[in-house]
Amino acid sequence: LYGTSCCFIEFASLIGSRFDFDRYGLVPRSSPRQADLILTAGTVTMKMAPSLVRLYEQMPE
Repeated sequence: LYGTSCCFIEFASLIGSRFDFDRYGLVPRSSPRQADLILTAGTVTMKMAPSLVRLYEQMPE
């Protein structure tokens, strides 16, 4: 799991001990190269799109 945008911090709270999403394999990663899922919270603008595509291309197959 790799998050972008400001709203990821709210999703990250689900990984804490109260909800323990860790047991389902939802573990935050520091790089998209290690992630199976990218969570993009918010609007993807035309200016942001190339950066998001670059992140997506770094993910493993």
